[in-house]
Amino acid sequence: MRRRTRSPADAGMIEFTGMLPAILLAFIVVWEAFLIGMSMTYAGHAANEGARTAAVNGDDQAIKREALRRVSGAWADERNVEVLHPNGRNHPDYGYVRVTIRPPLLFPGVLLPMEVSARSRVVYEGAE
Repeated sequence: MRRRTRSPADAGMIEFTGMLPAILLAFIVVWEAFLIGMSMTYAGHAANEGARTAAVNGDDQAIKREALRRVSGAWADERNVEVLHPNGRNHPDYGYVRVTIRPPLLFPGVLLPMEVSARSRVVYEGAE
């Protein structure tokens, strides 16, 4: 009985098949890092916009509306975004606008069990 030898192409296919789970896992980790980074970026932009609005008129609904305008895509769902502008002086975030976003897990609709937040100081122009 003659024994069949493998060609170099067969060996390459076997190596690729063995490495495929590692390649897919690396892609998923990089993609999730990108989604978390985008969440951080959107939270920062939204906090800045909310602080600008708070400096002008301070209406909580206007602050939330303007902050949410800076968030787009899968992150724009109001259930995933929290905008906080406390009025009490003894609150740790008094004088700031804090935006908290729950990043998606691989695709929109499924959220990570963590939050990403950013805060921006409200600078009242003309106040002494």
